[in-house]
Amino acid sequence: MPRCILFLLLPLAAAAQPQPAAPAAAPTASKAKTEAAAELTPEQRVTQFRRDEINLLALRADAPALLAAAVLAVPDANDAHRPAALKPPALLARAQAAAPDDVRVWWVTAGVDCHATDQPCPQTETLQKLENLDAQNAAVWLLSLLRAERAKDAPAARAALTSAAQAPRFDDYFGKLLALIVAGERILPVGDEVIRASGQLNASDEGYRLITAAGAAAAILPPVREALTGACRDAAKDKDLAADCLTVAKKLAVAGSLGAQNFGIRQWLAWLPADADTAAAKAAQRALAWHALRIGDLAERLADDPDVTRVYLQALDDTGTETGAVYAVLRSQGVALEPPADWQPPADGVAVP
Repeated sequence: MPRCILFLLLPLAAAAQPQPAAPAAAPTASKAKTEAAAELTPEQRVTQFRRDEINLLALRADAPALLAAAVLAVPDANDAHRPAALKPPALLARAQAAAPDDVRVWWVTAGVDCHATDQPCPQTETLQKLENLDAQNAAVWLLSLLRAERAKDAPAARAALTSAAQAPRFDDYFGKLLALIVAGERILPVGDEVIRASGQLNASDEGYRLITAAGAAAAILPPVREALTGACRDAAKDKDLAADCLTVAKKLAVAGSLGAQNFGIRQWLAWLPADADTAAAKAAQRALAWHALRIGDLAERLADDPDVTRVYLQALDDTGTETGAVYAVLRSQGVALEPPADWQPPADGVAVP
């Protein structure tokens, strides 16, 4: 059975005067608790386990633990029964105080800001911190673009796009957040009943953590791709705008996450001038399709085989990127990173998040 973390009740228990228990009381309470646990639905069991992780992580004072707790707590944001101290805003405030210069903290804060509202976001303080800490990252300027678009500030949006084009790299922090969440989830062992309840019947402990962490990390990423799509809607009518859009798209095409690469390559092809050479973009699209299909072939082993999961997670720690982890797994399984010369992607395309 998953451990039931009751730390919120500890102050009440400490304040209460100990009462002598009748001999039959303990067995009766134990039986009632066992019966109540047995009545949990699979969804409730998985939710309970996630909240147990959050409760334990929230007892710590270091920023990575608090940040992992904040990301895991996102599904509870509107739950009136969860204490405010265990919801993302409070956990993020503690993480910010513990590590005010940790870019990951502010990146997650931006994600929470923007997923919680359709109003201009992220908050001004969040955006200023990111611009100060990570000005060389085009993703930060796409956040500035997002805020300007939602505020209907066209000059600020155009300036932000130019800054994104001038930045040397794009990093959406997906791999770094994934590694951080997996590390945080190790605070509790994963019981067999939790894995069964999740539907991942053959998953290893680390495989289960990887699956849940990937979903949590993906859900919290700020919607910077949305911002780029909106800004470049009229690129065909403006040569300078098209040039900036194309420059940013190429940065995404070599980013550290498969989703960013896929989006970047598609926009690269969309915004190329009609008479431009498409060979480089199509070669990148072909390589990405190969990587996505081959790691898809290994998806079950990635979740179920502890050795394969270990390769992925070690590379994730070493490189901080999803692509680095994918390449490491492919190499470990004898899969070439370059597709065969005569190989072509399926005609109906390849699904990449």
